[in-house]
Amino acid sequence: MGRLLLVDGNSIVNRAYYAVIGRAPMTSPDGTPTGAVNGFFNSLLSVTDEYTPDSICVLFDRREPTFRHKLSDEYKANRHGMPDDMAVQMPVIKELLDHMGIARYELAGYEADDLIGTLSRLGEERGDNVFILSGDHDDFQLISDKTSVILPQSGKGKPPRVLYNKELFVDEYGIDPDRFIYVKALMGDSSDNIKGVDKVGPKTAFKLIADYGSVDGVVEHKDELSNALRNNIEQAEDRLALNMKLVTIDRFAPVDMSLEDTRFDEIKDKQALFDRLSNLALRSLIKKLKLDSMSLSESALQAAPDEDPSVEAVFTRLDELLAADPDTKAVDDLSADCVAGLIDSETGSENGAVGLDFLSHGDRKICVLVLWNSGKTLFLTPDRLSEATDLAKGFIPVGFEYKDRSKILTCPLSGVESVFDTYVAGSVLNLCEGKPDFIRLYESATRRPCKWEQFSAKEGQMSLFEDLEDKNLQGELKSLAQKTISNLACYFCLRDRIIKEDLVKLLYDVEFPLVVTLDKIERNGMHVSSEILNSLHAEYQERLDKLRDSIYEETGEEFNISSPKQLADVLFGEDKLNLPHGKKGKTGVYSTDSDELNRLRKYSPVIDSIIDYRELSKLDSTYASGLARFIAEDGRIHTTFTQAMTNTGRLSSTEPNLQNIPVRTDEGSRLRAAFTAAPGKVLVDADYSQIELRLLAALSGDEYMIDAFLKGEDIHKMTAMRIFGVDEDEVTHKMRSSAKTVNFSIIYGISDYGLATDLKISMAEASEIIKQYGRQFPGITRYLEELKESGEKKGYAETMFGRKRFLTELKSQNRNVRNFGFRVAMNTPIQGTAADIIKIAMNRVSKALEEKFPEAKLVMQVHDELIIECSPDIADDCAKLLKEEMEAAASLKVPLVAEVHIGNDWLEAK
Repeated sequence: MGRLLLVDGNSIVNRAYYAVIGRAPMTSPDGTPTGAVNGFFNSLLSVTDEYTPDSICVLFDRREPTFRHKLSDEYKANRHGMPDDMAVQMPVIKELLDHMGIARYELAGYEADDLIGTLSRLGEERGDNVFILSGDHDDFQLISDKTSVILPQSGKGKPPRVLYNKELFVDEYGIDPDRFIYVKALMGDSSDNIKGVDKVGPKTAFKLIADYGSVDGVVEHKDELSNALRNNIEQAEDRLALNMKLVTIDRFAPVDMSLEDTRFDEIKDKQALFDRLSNLALRSLIKKLKLDSMSLSESALQAAPDEDPSVEAVFTRLDELLAADPDTKAVDDLSADCVAGLIDSETGSENGAVGLDFLSHGDRKICVLVLWNSGKTLFLTPDRLSEATDLAKGFIPVGFEYKDRSKILTCPLSGVESVFDTYVAGSVLNLCEGKPDFIRLYESATRRPCKWEQFSAKEGQMSLFEDLEDKNLQGELKSLAQKTISNLACYFCLRDRIIKEDLVKLLYDVEFPLVVTLDKIERNGMHVSSEILNSLHAEYQERLDKLRDSIYEETGEEFNISSPKQLADVLFGEDKLNLPHGKKGKTGVYSTDSDELNRLRKYSPVIDSIIDYRELSKLDSTYASGLARFIAEDGRIHTTFTQAMTNTGRLSSTEPNLQNIPVRTDEGSRLRAAFTAAPGKVLVDADYSQIELRLLAALSGDEYMIDAFLKGEDIHKMTAMRIFGVDEDEVTHKMRSSAKTVNFSIIYGISDYGLATDLKISMAEASEIIKQYGRQFPGITRYLEELKESGEKKGYAETMFGRKRFLTELKSQNRNVRNFGFRVAMNTPIQGTAADIIKIAMNRVSKALEEKFPEAKLVMQVHDELIIECSPDIADDCAKLLKEEMEAAASLKVPLVAEVHIGNDWLEAK
């Protein structure tokens, strides 16, 4: 009994292409897109590993019309052509399949589904177990005792795919798989432009077929249905027979290939496959296919474009350094003077570079210093390294995740004001995203396989360091030295790319100095009063107990209020409160999210108590008791900032996340009061005033908005005057509030519906406000339209400082995805530029404090806000410095304004 795997090629390629929407595009060295290629083969290899088929065939659609188009002119008439950068990957995928020896097939006049249906029938007749890999639910009709569908899926916490056999299908949908065609005929298929019965979706269609067995059965018993449903079925009767023909897979297509042609035992041409994958720079696939020990063939080497001699020299040098054992036999065998001299000599030479990394092993802390040109690898204690960098003339070390790894040092290195962090550079260059992964970054930056492997303990390892008896430590140090050397090769490739993409100013003037600035802020930490947090926790617990008792009394039973399932059962159960429910979520439980609870408020007074309970419970677990867990021995919270986790360039913080402390609520204010100045100190807080609106005015050049900012007018009142057509003394609080909402929403592409919801007005009123805003601020309207056009043309949006955010969403055929892409195109230049400006301000403030008030500390950054802790006698001077440095961070057509306050805690200083 064989195992036959049939793959819907177009479906899996399509999923692979759109799975990376919003991410940096993958390309080969010659610019060929490779994201869909990579995703397709990752999916295919994962499935073959799990199901171990002995026969495989990938089926593709063709461009020509099929027999279904002859049946209906409307069939798939709504389809757009395949995106260009997806289309160019199709022949690459087919070429790679041929090198692997995996059968592929396509047939004019038929779709891949028909070919899958035919081959699955032949496989069943042969006695095979048939597996169909497809993202298309149409293939569900092929499920039988011998045929299953492997359906890919995405989403947090979900397995990557589900195997739908007959048992699971019947259990989930309540009908046999061969009746699925009736369901499709009734509900239609918008993606194929097949119109079904009005108001009949999946739920109704499955129930109708479960009750009546077929389309004919539904029509025959239509009088038993509601009047509305009966009328809709009667109006659709004429097209239901056609729908059946359109949705039914042809299982007898004239396929002229034998199942023997689909046998797959091993890769057909490993050399050709390796050469092509190398040409495409798909290193991860090379590893998965276990081809990483191979070398390029002579023909591939001759066909490869000539490499820049400077780049070739980098990798020649890399091989030399990796092949040589570190020439230092002991830790700290050189004096600080000698190390400083070596650093100065290295940085003073052409193409010199200094790599730096850190290792903590038990009680030992060792720093690895690599000098590229001299070929020296030095192993130093933190004290010796600090002494040496203090003596050196100043240099920019090269590191990977430098800020976090350098925490083994008791304080930042003196003399180091900037760090070339390859992880940060790779993120800005859109070469990597997500959590740090050195090998992935290296291979993306260099287009070469990474030869460094993380150390694992091995028996009988040679002693490289005379003063180290611990062989695991010896191995770790050698491994770290090789990683540091490899990171320097990565540095040279990134450096050239930074120049080419005109990102020198953004990285060297903003991001690289920020590595050091953030390190200092994290080490400084923010002082927090555990007494206030404990008091809040106790109060919250008491209030939660009262709310819990009240909810139990009103519902008549005790249950876990924090459990969505139990809460849904109490709210919507027929024998419980029986409130009108909304849609079920992915877990099969009726939704009880905040929107749903707000909708239910008018039906029962208990809903207000439940909402209050949820909000208070989150405040307690996340902040009152949650923050207390992060208070260190020094009484401070030392959050971790990340430069490379957001598309906009905004900083994020973790452990804990201080960016999300509530701002506008009374409870949020009380929490801010827990962030206090240390004894004998005060806090100086400065916040940019309306920075995004100021940037919108400056970048759009809108004369009315610019004039208002230059005159220092109330921008929201001025906006209200213009869009409502009233004089200043006629502007009501409601008008100003509405204008404020529009001002802050316009760059996010606010819709009529969105504004109507926010302002609790009709969609007609909201539409008129948006139109009037466009008429009154034509410069802004023109600018936002230009951003959308530019985004679609270039494929990315850009900040004032050159940071790019790729807009792959704009290539989607899904209208919602494209609209999201246009909103990103509009807000990235504003939001991203604001993020760049606060980073510049942080660097300026940190440097100015060191020069003028070294005893003061920059202790916090939250969005557009900076906080200094200092002694009261210099607070006014620090306030002046903070305001001046923040307002001088960028030169715009309108002034940047920072509002400064002094207080004993964050609330008072805010």
